[in-house]
Amino acid sequence: MSNLRLINETTFSSVATVDVTDVFSADFDIYKITLGTGANYGWLKFINSAGSITTDNSYDTARLNLRTNTAFSETRVTNQTVGWYMFSELQSSTGGGNTIWIFNPYSSSSYTFGLGQTIDVASSTSNRIAKTIGVYKNTQSLNGYRVDTGGGSISGSIRTYGLRVDS
Repeated sequence: MSNLRLINETTFSSVATVDVTDVFSADFDIYKITLGTGANYGWLKFINSAGSITTDNSYDTARLNLRTNTAFSETRVTNQTVGWYMFSELQSSTGGGNTIWIFNPYSSSSYTFGLGQTIDVASSTSNRIAKTIGVYKNTQSLNGYRVDTGGGSISGSIRTYGLRVDS
């Protein structure tokens, strides 16, 4: 039996932001988020327990970009207000995929950490895999998140799972 529990599935069409609320709780410490489409330079922002988007300068992200048509590169940003740079870079009808693991978002006594991996399939000469890590350096309790394209448009569905740990 799988220890992953589907908490929420949100479907959307031609939007710039997607809010997923009331998914983080004391029931789980580890969450998995999957998004099947490109998110056009998408950021992940958190929603706190009051229902507000967190826009403080507490987001740090490091990313390794593995492109097929150019040299590999790294992206490092600290003290950002826009969120974690976690999602796909390309908006493509050909495809893409995103998986993000979130650690301790509901805890008010520790930072929230994230691991992400994406794949963008644009053409036979322009594909990319990226590995990303992030930390949200604020100890407030979080109950959800926002996917923000920064002005682009996405369609698809996003799923949030909780990872159950049995002792």
